[in-house]
Amino acid sequence: MIHSFLLSMIAYCTVSFPIYCILRMFYMKNKTRSARRELVMLLFFFYSISIFSQTIIPSFQISNGQIIFDTSSAYVRSNFTPLQTIMLYYDQLNGPLANIAFYNLAGNIVLFIPFGFFIPLLWKKFRGWRIMHVVAFAIPLFIEGTQYFIGRSIDVDDVLLNAIAIVIGFVLFKIFRRLRKMSAPK
Repeated sequence: MIHSFLLSMIAYCTVSFPIYCILRMFYMKNKTRSARRELVMLLFFFYSISIFSQTIIPSFQISNGQIIFDTSSAYVRSNFTPLQTIMLYYDQLNGPLANIAFYNLAGNIVLFIPFGFFIPLLWKKFRGWRIMHVVAFAIPLFIEGTQYFIGRSIDVDDVLLNAIAIVIGFVLFKIFRRLRKMSAPK
């Protein structure tokens, strides 16, 4: 299953890369940026496309030269009760579904940590605690809200876990900056 997700992510990144290059060239016209910043921007772009390809872009197939999006789902589940899914998975950590429970809990956290690191690294206006807490909830709310309209399951616990992950990423960014300042020559 992870293998198919990775292949899908690579496909979306490959298809969107030329579009990214064209847009960056228009944006960068008459501007100077460092190669390091552009590399970080490219990594953030690939990361974002990878996450969005698995969360908000509907499944599709190509049939007779037409792209057909699948916005239906055989099983659409919604959870609006905070901690319900988290507790369900937590209870299953020692049971026969331990792997599924662990991957769902850990995946919802680990996959979103880079948002909290990349965003303040790339844009100075996102280096404050208050704005990053807004971002930490805005991104998962956007994803879950979009999933509602494309026929995918939505879960308030995904928002909570993703928001916690983004804050963890922001803490890691703050630690990274502090260590960098401490090691800078004076």
